[in-house]
Amino acid sequence: MIAHKMYTTLSAAGKQKLHYFFYIGKDQTVPIVAKKKKRDCNGNQDTQSWYHSQEINVMFDSALVCKAWIDGLRRNQNTHLYGEVGKMDGVWRDQNGKEASDVIGVDPGRFAWAKGFMGAIRRVRGAGDF
Repeated sequence: MIAHKMYTTLSAAGKQKLHYFFYIGKDQTVPIVAKKKKRDCNGNQDTQSWYHSQEINVMFDSALVCKAWIDGLRRNQNTHLYGEVGKMDGVWRDQNGKEASDVIGVDPGRFAWAKGFMGAIRRVRGAGDF
């Protein structure tokens, strides 16, 4: 939804400069929808959190360090192979043109906020989708 909004508001030149990817695990070829619970995400102690989601505020001015960092990421995930969204609309599709199953899509509907709110309540109670 956010990628779609970004790609539909950019000029053709801007779209070519934006590189938006969904995370694809090393053992996957399609994005993992959190609702399906295919990954164990106990308290952010999973591989995704430790190796791919850590935030830092450091800037490296070294091509060697940056290359080694990117090479390490690419050895541990398939994002660079399968995760890029379409440049025209910002939607991820498989090789047959099909969107990932169970995703929100570009239009979540008029009352999506209510569904999200109710989902948050269910998660707090321990019975949610995520």
